[in-house]
Amino acid sequence: MATCGWVEGRLAFLSAHLGMYRLDAGGRFLFEPTPRFYGSIAQGTTEALNAGMRQLAEHVGAATAPVIEPWIGPSEPLVRADHDWTQDGEPPGMIIHEGPCFSRVRVAITNKHSPLVMGGILAHELTHHFLAAHNVREADTDANERLTDVATAYLGLGKLTLNGYEPLTWLAHRGRRTVKYTYRVGYLTSEDMALALQRCCVFRGLSPDAAEANLSARGLWLFRRAGIQSAAFDMKKTLMGQRVCPHCGTLAQFAFGDCDDGVYCSACGWEWEAILKDQHRRRRRATRRWWKPWTWGR
Repeated sequence: MATCGWVEGRLAFLSAHLGMYRLDAGGRFLFEPTPRFYGSIAQGTTEALNAGMRQLAEHVGAATAPVIEPWIGPSEPLVRADHDWTQDGEPPGMIIHEGPCFSRVRVAITNKHSPLVMGGILAHELTHHFLAAHNVREADTDANERLTDVATAYLGLGKLTLNGYEPLTWLAHRGRRTVKYTYRVGYLTSEDMALALQRCCVFRGLSPDAAEANLSARGLWLFRRAGIQSAAFDMKKTLMGQRVCPHCGTLAQFAFGDCDDGVYCSACGWEWEAILKDQHRRRRRATRRWWKPWTWGR
């Protein structure tokens, strides 16, 4: 699971390469995936998807948009009895860059069964196109895909991506057996993507309320839960710096650890939160009173 520190590192990386992006956008920064938008791309035609892609490109200020080409492959894999999902290796979407301003995209037909998934794929592939045009990428392929999902939030398309993480489930008959399949897109967990959207709101100075509109029911729940983790992270930032460690008594530097959002003492390694909990336990033991039941006499 991603930490707030990891997300902030990705946002700082993007900011260093792209600058403070779309400063004049204000409350219009976040793209609103309205029922009307989802209804338009739900048609699943190449024309409808290209129109949706151009709409997203205009929103983020991209000079060009990827061109979506017809899918070449099984036409209805969800309902085909002979389609073996355990052996299926097709990516949800495939983008081919043919220059800084031109990309071709093919989207697997499976995704057209859910407009939420389709919206997430359009956001992801457009972000690939945008980052390639600005020569922004990670050297490692998997790291670059995770960066791209975070970057959808950085560009204002994070609601589409979080909604698009909603999994598809269906039943297929295999002889006398009924098999339940689950299909999901994305390179982060749903919790990580919700956290990325939360930290983007903090980064841009946007009210979290602005991000709650047009989220799916699960996306909204995850976003609000990520808000608790995000607020705790901001509180811990105030603990950073030099101070006397309550555990070892040394004047030491307190800073975030490498693997989590904990703030640790550089001298003894204790986490600040653990120190406070330990102190609280000690105080409770010292002040605890055992009351003897009162017996009323006759």
